[in-house]
Amino acid sequence: MTSLLGIDLGTSSVRALLVDPDGTVLALNGLDYTPDIPRPGFAEQDPDFWAAMAFTTISRSLADARVTGDGVRALSFSGQMHGLVCVDKAGKPLRPAIIWQDQRSKHVIRDMYDRLGRDVIGGAVQNTVATGFLLASLVWLKENEPETYGKIYRVMLPKDYLKFRLSGVIATDFSDAAGTTAFDNVNRQWSRPLLDALGLDPEMFPEILPSTAVLGTVTPEAAAATGLSTSTLVVNGGADQCMQAVGNGIVQEGVFSSNIGTGGQMSACSASPLYDPEFRTSTFAHALPERWTVMGAALSAGASMKWLAERVLHLDSFRDVDALAGAVPAGSGGLLFLPYLAGERTPHFDPEARGVFLGLTLGHDRRNLLRAVMEGVAFALRDSLDIILGMGVRCTRLIASGGGANSPLWLQIQADVFNQPIEKSLNREQACLGAAITAGIGAGIYPGYPEAADRLVRFDECLYTPDPENVRLYNELHQMYKETYIVNKQLFPALARVDETTSGN
Repeated sequence: MTSLLGIDLGTSSVRALLVDPDGTVLALNGLDYTPDIPRPGFAEQDPDFWAAMAFTTISRSLADARVTGDGVRALSFSGQMHGLVCVDKAGKPLRPAIIWQDQRSKHVIRDMYDRLGRDVIGGAVQNTVATGFLLASLVWLKENEPETYGKIYRVMLPKDYLKFRLSGVIATDFSDAAGTTAFDNVNRQWSRPLLDALGLDPEMFPEILPSTAVLGTVTPEAAAATGLSTSTLVVNGGADQCMQAVGNGIVQEGVFSSNIGTGGQMSACSASPLYDPEFRTSTFAHALPERWTVMGAALSAGASMKWLAERVLHLDSFRDVDALAGAVPAGSGGLLFLPYLAGERTPHFDPEARGVFLGLTLGHDRRNLLRAVMEGVAFALRDSLDIILGMGVRCTRLIASGGGANSPLWLQIQADVFNQPIEKSLNREQACLGAAITAGIGAGIYPGYPEAADRLVRFDECLYTPDPENVRLYNELHQMYKETYIVNKQLFPALARVDETTSGN
């Protein structure tokens, strides 16, 4: 049997999907975990922990499918974006990875923009440098942990460390390199002028290869740990947003993705490196040649619902969440929620932004809170959608993905808030499937992404269409949502200082 393995390294889980060349799922396994928060504003994970979890999911998938290592033709990767992994010459991590949720570099970024200027940085990488992005975290490390910085042989993105542990090769791809904000998206190379201006050694940065490049085969050590064969091809892979787009069949210009995972992303495939002149969105190279992803991000999408449902309301079933929130009409009884629990990226790029419930009354209960969170996350993604549409990208189709796509109520809320029909694929793990497709292209099983998507990606027949009454209501509430940030913006830094003072940091 010839099979393909897609591995998705997320913020809160690692998944391994084994499929045959027609996309039939042979096995799916995953393990959940949480980021380490050593102090407020910090977010880290242990790269070797990632590897251990990934190796376990691979082994279990092979066992469940009763497939030997020789039966896996190729594997590839999808991974959480932006994070910083630092290794020495032996390939050993020098410290925990600083991941995308981290906010420690906010002062570094301010200094960077004061010194170099917004236009210089934006022109070099076509993006805004944000907290949690590799570039900002590396500058922070240079200034605050110089001894560790001096030992760095290579920096990597999170999924690239898994790839190294399986293949022994250090490399990245265009889509993940783009998410570092050290990458020139127009010329598709590391931005040497920006690295030089910041005093960063370009030799630290890995070679960039296409997502479908074959790096080699599984090492004997990794084969022993996973059950894979040393003949299994290791294919480069891509950033999770790029791979979930591939797994959703988003390989043509004008197809949009609304993803609600731990974070949330609104993205579109573009045939040119368009970028917002105000740098409120991100423009990243795609896995497809001559394609780019234009994306806006909400830092706490599914994370907001998980926080409320588990930590506040102690609900352990998403079915219960859906039933409770669905008992409340659109508008949540006049209750608004800003999902800025970890700061916010699009459109504010404000690491000190705070979550807000606005409009609470004695008449509200947990049902209103739950629905307000769903609506608030949709409003956050609507901010990104409006900017991308304003850049001239036409939306011909909108596909939902991530855990939020499992909620019929959340899908309908998105259709109403976006005023766009929305659908979802039948594939459960789109990022894993995108990685498996990438493995298949690297192995020569498929000629390219469009052909592979036509063969493997299947869609639910249910189409969620906007309700005109709800569209009118949500247009009004979305304006109030935007104003809520504006009128509270000056309070957020003061609250952040209180948090830092009272937590002893």
